[in-house]
Amino acid sequence: MTFADASLTLRARTSDDTDRADLAAGAAALFDLFLKREHEFGFSPEVVVDYPDLTAGPDSSFLADAPAYVENRIATEEATGGPISQVVILTTYADVVGPALAAAGWAGHQIDMPAGPDHTWTYRQDRTGTGRTLYIEAVNEADEKLRPDFLLELTDDRGRLRGGAWGSIHARDGDRYAYIATMTLDAGLPPGTGTRLGEALNQTLVGAGVVAAHLGTQTAGPFYERLGFGITHILVPALRIRSGEDGAQVATDLVMMERRLTPAGPGLR
Repeated sequence: MTFADASLTLRARTSDDTDRADLAAGAAALFDLFLKREHEFGFSPEVVVDYPDLTAGPDSSFLADAPAYVENRIATEEATGGPISQVVILTTYADVVGPALAAAGWAGHQIDMPAGPDHTWTYRQDRTGTGRTLYIEAVNEADEKLRPDFLLELTDDRGRLRGGAWGSIHARDGDRYAYIATMTLDAGLPPGTGTRLGEALNQTLVGAGVVAAHLGTQTAGPFYERLGFGITHILVPALRIRSGEDGAQVATDLVMMERRLTPAGPGLR
Protein backbone atom coordinates (compact mmCIF):
# COMPACT_ATOMS: atom_id res chain seq x y z
CA MET A 1 0.00 0.00 0.00
CA THR A 2 1.49 3.34 -1.10
CA PHE A 3 0.54 6.83 0.05
CA ALA A 4 0.95 10.29 -1.48
CA ASP A 5 3.34 11.07 1.37
CA ALA A 6 6.19 8.62 0.81
CA SER A 7 7.27 9.00 4.44
CA LEU A 8 4.12 7.19 5.63
CA THR A 9 4.25 3.50 6.49
CA LEU A 10 1.24 1.31 7.26
CA ARG A 11 1.43 -1.72 9.54
CA ALA A 12 -1.55 -4.07 9.81
CA ARG A 13 -1.88 -6.75 12.51
CA THR A 14 -4.63 -9.06 13.74
CA SER A 15 -5.11 -11.28 16.77
CA ASP A 16 -4.31 -14.24 14.52
CA ASP A 17 -0.64 -13.19 14.58
CA THR A 18 -0.29 -10.72 17.48
CA ASP A 19 -1.00 -10.85 21.20
CA ARG A 20 -4.11 -8.82 22.05
CA ALA A 21 -2.24 -6.93 24.76
CA ASP A 22 0.01 -5.45 22.05
CA LEU A 23 -3.03 -4.61 19.91
CA ALA A 24 -4.69 -2.95 22.90
CA ALA A 25 -1.78 -0.58 23.43
CA GLY A 26 -1.88 0.54 19.81
CA ALA A 27 -5.67 0.89 19.94
CA ALA A 28 -5.42 3.17 22.96
CA ALA A 29 -2.95 5.43 21.15
CA LEU A 30 -5.25 5.64 18.14
CA PHE A 31 -8.19 6.53 20.34
CA ASP A 32 -6.20 9.39 21.86
CA LEU A 33 -5.50 10.70 18.35
CA PHE A 34 -9.19 10.35 17.51
CA LEU A 35 -10.18 12.44 20.53
CA LYS A 36 -7.86 15.24 19.43
CA ARG A 37 -9.52 15.40 16.01
CA GLU A 38 -13.00 15.31 17.58
CA HIS A 39 -12.38 18.76 19.03
CA GLU A 40 -12.77 20.15 15.51
CA PHE A 41 -16.49 19.36 15.72
CA GLY A 42 -19.09 21.04 17.89
CA PHE A 43 -22.65 20.01 18.70
CA SER A 44 -25.72 21.53 17.12
CA PRO A 45 -27.41 24.10 19.37
CA GLU A 46 -30.67 22.29 18.59
CA VAL A 47 -29.45 19.14 20.35
CA VAL A 48 -28.79 18.63 24.06
CA VAL A 49 -26.26 15.82 24.55
CA ASP A 50 -26.17 13.82 27.77
CA TYR A 51 -23.80 11.03 28.85
CA PRO A 52 -25.22 9.44 32.03
CA ASP A 53 -22.81 8.64 34.84
CA LEU A 54 -22.61 4.83 34.82
CA THR A 55 -19.81 4.41 37.35
CA ALA A 56 -22.18 3.01 40.00
CA GLY A 57 -23.08 0.09 37.75
CA PRO A 58 -26.64 -1.22 38.19
CA ASP A 59 -27.27 1.47 40.83
CA SER A 60 -26.56 4.28 38.35
CA SER A 61 -29.61 6.50 37.92
CA PHE A 62 -30.03 5.73 34.22
CA LEU A 63 -29.68 1.97 34.61
CA ALA A 64 -31.85 1.78 37.75
CA ASP A 65 -34.81 3.70 36.28
CA ALA A 66 -34.29 4.97 32.74
CA PRO A 67 -37.76 6.58 32.28
CA ALA A 68 -37.39 8.55 35.52
CA TYR A 69 -33.86 9.58 34.56
CA VAL A 70 -35.10 10.93 31.23
CA GLU A 71 -37.98 12.86 32.81
CA ASN A 72 -35.57 14.48 35.26
CA ARG A 73 -33.22 15.49 32.45
CA ILE A 74 -36.10 16.95 30.45
CA ALA A 75 -37.31 18.94 33.45
CA THR A 76 -33.83 20.32 34.04
CA GLU A 77 -33.29 21.33 30.42
CA GLU A 78 -36.73 22.85 29.96
CA ALA A 79 -36.33 24.91 33.12
CA THR A 80 -33.28 26.66 31.70
CA GLY A 81 -33.18 26.27 27.92
CA GLY A 82 -36.65 25.84 26.47
CA PRO A 83 -38.78 22.90 25.38
CA ILE A 84 -37.57 19.41 24.47
CA SER A 85 -39.66 17.98 21.63
CA GLN A 86 -37.82 14.71 21.03
CA VAL A 87 -35.63 12.31 23.00
CA VAL A 88 -33.26 9.81 21.39
CA ILE A 89 -31.35 7.20 23.39
CA LEU A 90 -28.45 5.09 22.12
CA THR A 91 -27.46 2.41 24.60
CA THR A 92 -25.64 -0.89 24.87
CA TYR A 93 -27.65 -1.68 28.01
CA ALA A 94 -30.94 -2.57 26.33
CA ASP A 95 -31.14 -5.78 28.35
CA VAL A 96 -31.23 -3.60 31.49
CA VAL A 97 -33.24 -0.52 30.49
CA GLY A 98 -35.27 -1.85 27.56
CA PRO A 99 -38.19 -3.40 29.50
CA ALA A 100 -38.86 -0.21 31.48
CA LEU A 101 -38.63 1.99 28.40
CA ALA A 102 -40.96 -0.29 26.43
CA ALA A 103 -43.47 -0.30 29.30
CA ALA A 104 -43.35 3.51 29.27
CA GLY A 105 -44.27 3.56 25.58
CA TRP A 106 -40.89 4.20 24.01
CA ALA A 107 -40.27 3.01 20.43
CA GLY A 108 -37.19 0.77 20.39
CA HIS A 109 -35.11 -0.63 17.53
CA GLN A 110 -32.22 -3.06 17.74
CA ILE A 111 -28.97 -2.12 16.02
CA ASP A 112 -27.62 -5.46 14.83
CA MET A 113 -23.83 -5.53 14.79
CA PRO A 114 -22.54 -9.10 15.26
CA ALA A 115 -19.06 -7.92 16.32
CA GLY A 116 -20.31 -4.98 18.37
CA PRO A 117 -21.98 -4.88 21.80
CA ASP A 118 -24.82 -7.41 21.96
CA HIS A 119 -27.48 -5.16 23.49
CA THR A 120 -27.19 -2.10 21.25
CA TRP A 121 -30.57 -0.45 20.77
CA THR A 122 -31.93 2.98 20.03
CA TYR A 123 -35.07 4.33 21.72
CA ARG A 124 -37.11 7.34 20.67
CA GLN A 125 -39.86 9.43 22.24
CA ASP A 126 -41.63 12.22 20.37
CA ARG A 127 -43.20 14.88 22.57
CA THR A 128 -45.74 17.58 21.75
CA GLY A 129 -44.78 20.95 20.34
CA THR A 130 -41.52 22.09 18.81
CA GLY A 131 -38.17 22.38 20.48
CA ARG A 132 -34.77 20.79 20.85
CA THR A 133 -33.72 17.14 20.78
CA LEU A 134 -32.32 15.49 23.89
CA TYR A 135 -29.77 12.85 22.88
CA ILE A 136 -28.72 10.42 25.60
CA GLU A 137 -25.80 8.05 25.00
CA ALA A 138 -25.21 5.25 27.52
CA VAL A 139 -22.54 2.95 26.10
CA ASN A 140 -20.27 0.47 27.84
CA GLU A 141 -16.86 1.32 26.38
CA ALA A 142 -15.35 -1.59 28.33
CA ASP A 143 -17.65 -4.20 26.77
CA GLU A 144 -15.80 -7.52 26.52
CA LYS A 145 -16.68 -7.82 22.84
CA LEU A 146 -14.74 -4.66 22.04
CA ARG A 147 -11.25 -6.05 22.64
CA PRO A 148 -9.01 -5.36 19.63
CA ASP A 149 -8.77 -8.08 16.99
CA PHE A 150 -7.29 -5.92 14.23
CA LEU A 151 -5.04 -2.88 14.27
CA LEU A 152 -3.75 -0.69 11.45
CA GLU A 153 -1.13 1.93 12.34
CA LEU A 154 0.02 4.67 9.98
CA THR A 155 3.37 6.18 11.02
CA ASP A 156 5.77 8.69 9.48
CA ASP A 157 9.54 8.44 9.06
CA ARG A 158 10.02 9.83 12.58
CA GLY A 159 7.94 7.04 14.08
CA ARG A 160 5.01 9.31 14.93
CA LEU A 161 1.52 7.82 14.79
CA ARG A 162 -0.45 9.64 12.06
CA GLY A 163 -3.58 7.50 11.86
CA GLY A 164 -5.06 4.03 11.63
CA ALA A 165 -7.98 1.87 12.64
CA TRP A 166 -8.86 -0.84 15.13
CA GLY A 167 -11.81 -2.97 16.12
CA SER A 168 -13.14 -6.42 16.94
CA ILE A 169 -13.99 -9.54 14.94
CA HIS A 170 -16.61 -12.12 15.94
CA ALA A 171 -18.31 -15.08 14.27
CA ARG A 172 -22.03 -15.66 13.97
CA ASP A 173 -23.74 -18.51 12.12
CA GLY A 174 -20.46 -19.50 10.49
CA ASP A 175 -19.57 -16.02 9.18
CA ARG A 176 -17.06 -13.52 10.57
CA TYR A 177 -18.00 -9.88 11.17
CA ALA A 178 -16.04 -6.80 12.19
CA TYR A 179 -16.89 -3.79 14.33
CA ILE A 180 -14.76 -0.71 13.63
CA ALA A 181 -14.25 1.02 16.96
CA THR A 182 -11.91 3.77 15.76
CA MET A 183 -10.65 4.99 12.40
CA THR A 184 -8.83 8.32 12.35
CA LEU A 185 -6.12 10.42 10.73
CA ASP A 186 -3.87 13.16 12.02
CA ALA A 187 -4.31 16.67 10.64
CA GLY A 188 -2.22 17.82 7.71
CA LEU A 189 -1.97 14.58 5.72
CA PRO A 190 -2.24 14.68 1.90
CA PRO A 191 -5.63 14.26 0.20
CA GLY A 192 -6.47 10.64 -0.48
CA THR A 193 -4.74 9.30 2.64
CA GLY A 194 -8.06 8.37 4.23
CA THR A 195 -9.22 6.53 1.13
CA ARG A 196 -6.01 4.53 1.00
CA LEU A 197 -6.34 3.71 4.68
CA GLY A 198 -9.90 2.53 4.02
CA GLU A 199 -8.69 0.30 1.19
CA ALA A 200 -6.03 -1.18 3.46
CA LEU A 201 -8.64 -1.82 6.15
CA ASN A 202 -10.82 -3.58 3.58
CA GLN A 203 -7.91 -5.81 2.55
CA THR A 204 -7.07 -6.62 6.17
CA LEU A 205 -10.65 -7.59 7.02
CA VAL A 206 -11.12 -9.63 3.86
CA GLY A 207 -7.87 -11.43 4.65
CA ALA A 208 -9.29 -12.23 8.10
CA GLY A 209 -12.39 -13.78 6.51
CA VAL A 210 -14.78 -10.95 7.44
CA VAL A 211 -17.98 -10.71 5.37
CA ALA A 212 -19.31 -7.40 6.74
CA ALA A 213 -18.14 -4.49 8.89
CA HIS A 214 -20.24 -2.19 11.09
CA LEU A 215 -19.67 1.13 12.84
CA GLY A 216 -21.34 4.19 14.28
CA THR A 217 -20.17 7.74 13.61
CA GLN A 218 -21.16 11.28 14.50
CA THR A 219 -18.67 13.07 12.29
CA ALA A 220 -17.63 11.01 9.25
CA GLY A 221 -20.72 9.53 7.62
CA PRO A 222 -20.04 11.05 4.15
CA PHE A 223 -16.44 9.81 4.26
CA TYR A 224 -17.51 6.25 5.06
CA GLU A 225 -20.15 6.34 2.33
CA ARG A 226 -17.36 7.09 -0.15
CA LEU A 227 -15.58 3.99 1.14
CA GLY A 228 -18.63 1.84 0.35
CA PHE A 229 -20.53 1.89 3.62
CA GLY A 230 -24.29 2.28 3.65
CA ILE A 231 -26.39 3.89 6.38
CA THR A 232 -28.54 1.45 8.33
CA HIS A 233 -29.89 3.91 10.93
CA ILE A 234 -30.05 7.70 11.14
CA LEU A 235 -30.29 8.38 14.87
CA VAL A 236 -29.88 12.17 15.18
CA PRO A 237 -29.80 14.37 12.07
CA ALA A 238 -27.28 17.24 12.10
CA LEU A 239 -25.88 16.28 15.50
CA ARG A 240 -22.37 17.67 14.91
CA ILE A 241 -21.18 20.83 13.15
CA ARG A 242 -17.84 22.17 11.95
CA SER A 243 -16.49 24.86 9.65
CA GLY A 244 -15.77 23.75 6.09
CA GLU A 245 -12.80 24.86 4.00
CA ASP A 246 -14.87 27.75 2.62
CA GLY A 247 -15.91 28.84 6.10
CA ALA A 248 -19.46 27.56 5.72
CA GLN A 249 -20.97 25.44 8.47
CA VAL A 250 -21.10 21.70 7.74
CA ALA A 251 -23.47 19.44 9.69
CA THR A 252 -23.16 15.65 10.04
CA ASP A 253 -25.70 13.11 11.25
CA LEU A 254 -25.27 10.46 13.92
CA VAL A 255 -25.56 7.27 11.90
CA MET A 256 -24.94 3.54 12.10
CA MET A 257 -23.36 2.01 9.01
CA GLU A 258 -22.57 -1.29 7.30
CA ARG A 259 -20.26 -2.42 4.55
CA ARG A 260 -20.42 -5.83 2.92
CA LEU A 261 -16.96 -7.09 2.03
CA THR A 262 -15.73 -9.20 -0.85
CA PRO A 263 -12.20 -9.81 -2.14
CA ALA A 264 -13.02 -7.66 -5.17
CA GLY A 265 -14.25 -4.70 -3.10
CA PRO A 266 -17.36 -3.43 -1.37
CA GLY A 267 -20.86 -4.52 -2.20
CA LEU A 268 -23.80 -3.24 -0.19
CA ARG A 269 -26.51 -5.62 0.87
